[in-house]
Amino acid sequence: MNKILLFLLLLLSVFTNAQISIKGIVKDKSTQTPLPYATIKSGANQGTITDRDGKFSIVLPNNTIDFQVSYIGYNSKLITLEEGTTYYSIFLEDNIENLKEVVLYASEDPALKIMRKVIAQKPQNNPNKKLNTYRFNSYNRLIVTAEPDSIKGSIDSIFKITESGKKLIQVDSTNYEFKKQMKRAHLFISEKNSEYTYTKNKGNRETVHATRTSGLKQPIYELLAIQLQSFSFYENQYTVFGTNYISPIGNRALKEYYYRILDTVSIQNREAYMIHYKPKTTGNTAGLEGVLYIDTNTYALQKALVQLKAIVDIKATQEFNYYPKENLWFPSQKEIILRKGKNNEAISMFGKNVGISVSENTKDTSIVRSDFQDTSELLYLKSTEHITNVEFEIPVKIKGSGLALVFDDDAATRTDQYWEAYRPAINYRDSGTYYFLDSISEAQKIDTKLAFVQKLLKGYINTKYIDFDLKNLIKYNNYEGFRIGMGFVTNTTLSPKYRLNGYGVYGTKDKQFKYGIGGSTKLSKISNTWLGFNYIDDLIETGSHTYITEGRSFSLFEPRLFNISMFHKSRSISSYLEHDITAKLKTKWQITKANISPTYPYIYTTNNLEYNTYKITTATVSTEWTPSSQYMLSPKGKVETTIGYPRISFQVTQGIDNFLDGDFNFTKINIKALHQIKFRNKSITNLQLELGKAFGDLPLSELFHTSPNNPNKTSIMRRFAVGGGNSFETMYFNEFFSDQFTSLQIKHYFNRLTISQKLKPQFVFVTRAAIGDVDNIDKHVGVSFQSLRHGYMETGLEINKVWKGFGLAAFYRYGAYHLPRFDNNISLKFTYFFNLGL
Repeated sequence: MNKILLFLLLLLSVFTNAQISIKGIVKDKSTQTPLPYATIKSGANQGTITDRDGKFSIVLPNNTIDFQVSYIGYNSKLITLEEGTTYYSIFLEDNIENLKEVVLYASEDPALKIMRKVIAQKPQNNPNKKLNTYRFNSYNRLIVTAEPDSIKGSIDSIFKITESGKKLIQVDSTNYEFKKQMKRAHLFISEKNSEYTYTKNKGNRETVHATRTSGLKQPIYELLAIQLQSFSFYENQYTVFGTNYISPIGNRALKEYYYRILDTVSIQNREAYMIHYKPKTTGNTAGLEGVLYIDTNTYALQKALVQLKAIVDIKATQEFNYYPKENLWFPSQKEIILRKGKNNEAISMFGKNVGISVSENTKDTSIVRSDFQDTSELLYLKSTEHITNVEFEIPVKIKGSGLALVFDDDAATRTDQYWEAYRPAINYRDSGTYYFLDSISEAQKIDTKLAFVQKLLKGYINTKYIDFDLKNLIKYNNYEGFRIGMGFVTNTTLSPKYRLNGYGVYGTKDKQFKYGIGGSTKLSKISNTWLGFNYIDDLIETGSHTYITEGRSFSLFEPRLFNISMFHKSRSISSYLEHDITAKLKTKWQITKANISPTYPYIYTTNNLEYNTYKITTATVSTEWTPSSQYMLSPKGKVETTIGYPRISFQVTQGIDNFLDGDFNFTKINIKALHQIKFRNKSITNLQLELGKAFGDLPLSELFHTSPNNPNKTSIMRRFAVGGGNSFETMYFNEFFSDQFTSLQIKHYFNRLTISQKLKPQFVFVTRAAIGDVDNIDKHVGVSFQSLRHGYMETGLEINKVWKGFGLAAFYRYGAYHLPRFDNNISLKFTYFFNLGL
């Protein structure tokens, strides 16, 4: 009896909470064309709008008897629900008089008039402009899944049509198993609980207190830093899946978008205009289209919808809550959904064009399937963010500056009790996803394998406490021959505060062993402050100059090293302090004592003294400023998550005589500025400007070269080498040295040209120029070189990525240093770009 009563209660609960799920399409009755963004309203005050193709879906309470469909310029229509019907084709009749009243009789398009006011009122409606401080909590949930009810789940029989008839060749139960899996769990789930803070002087900071990723004990912090959707429409750019678009309410929006009024609605008892927007011009990729809900009183956003329809479909929504005291609409919820698209139009994601490759293979028409369903069309990614506990104009303290994202050290190890207190309830499919993927990950040791791959991509082989540095694994140059070795650095598992590093290499040609060792201690996590030392006994290319703030760089292939022949030995010990004034402005202070021995015949004469070896003591201050970059601070350290431009480096080095046995007094100043311009057609121009100025007693090791990369050979083909990227390709090694110089490089990358599926070269136009000088050239005995007093110029064309990353380039030298023999001014090069496809 009790079981029957329990069953009846459950049944009553089901009927009480029953809902009706309907779908449909809205079209113009006379033309049969779909009506995008038509309004669907039910008597229960629930509603939605149609998408760009006029389609809609809505879930209504069980007691709903009808719903209304409206569209500007058309007569509204009341649709009565019919039992057993879940799909409705709705046809609206146009109303010319209504349309004339709204649009034709107005002195200006009403939508444009409204949008002008929206843009003019942005300072009063943008929280980052109107408020001095705010704080809120955010819960984000991301899943990759499919709805079980949308999957047929039937067994599919595969037949081959032959002359003798239809022959069964395979039984495919993939969809059946997939439906079972989707009933138990999603394909993937991750969660994040954060606190957002804002102050006008330090900007926004997200502090992640908890994060959990199915299948991983430690999250991939770089993936959690990816911005799927912007926080605010009020900025001039709006980000969707890592690609920046001009915001539909940005300062340039009226030049980029068409607007028209769709309807008026009420949200939170405040009237709003529904404004449809779409791009005026269509480029190589899909553009933003959607609907803005504009408050009729304040001209603030009440809600916004973004759609991108291409090879993948993206739908993003942002909802706002109204706060009467502040007279402000503030974000309350964000959602973004990605699924397979219905057309082959390209789309930009994370700054890259994503399109479809046309296969040259033809489909086998003799293969027939009994009940095939493409489940890839049912899969989708959905990220939802709920904003709670919003506070305005309260005391907010943000430690440090320039860090957009900070993780608590224990964010990835929060207990279930913590999550239950800070997140909405999760369902059995969410829990099942964690159980299923975590068990697979543990059995296959996914965390260990993933950590290995992450470190390998950065040039390390990781072990539990030490990471082996592959930077010195194998190189080649004319002096050492093959340079073979290995380096190491202790990782955060051994100690998050202390770090030891070192390397050792051996030259097969000079038969000399070189090495370096160092150590450092972290003084501050938030300002990335380190105190350390290094001892190095190694070779340094004469004339090279580095910025000590640039840190370690890793490349599997460094072609310019091949032809370097002029080195000096340096035994140096240095002590340094690294400190970030802000995350975007880092500094390094260093004192170095070095014993220098040129490997070539050389004497420096000054003050009636001759030096073939010498000692140099230097104090160096270096800064790097990256105002447009974004940074993250995770338990593994500071990471640049978005590389921004410009990037400006400034460095001053002071040589000190009679201090720590230093022989010379000199000053060196270096400035380097990098900038990148991205065009709407996806072409890119890179600019590099560099200046160097030195004065005082300057032996050859302290002069500058401008990165020459032309081997000293007599014929073009013997000089055939590999391009150095940012080097002067026609300038011969050791041809010029300067104590002051200015160089400019311009590289324009055209969009890749598709000749065939496999042949997609990229053309790059390059031009470089340098001018400089050197004083007292007669002080350098044993080495012959020129200055750059009259200006050096070269121009070339690269054809990159022609075959498996390889390409060709040709450069021509002209101007004051044009050589008498025509062919000596030409340099032919291979180019090579290594791409893991990640």
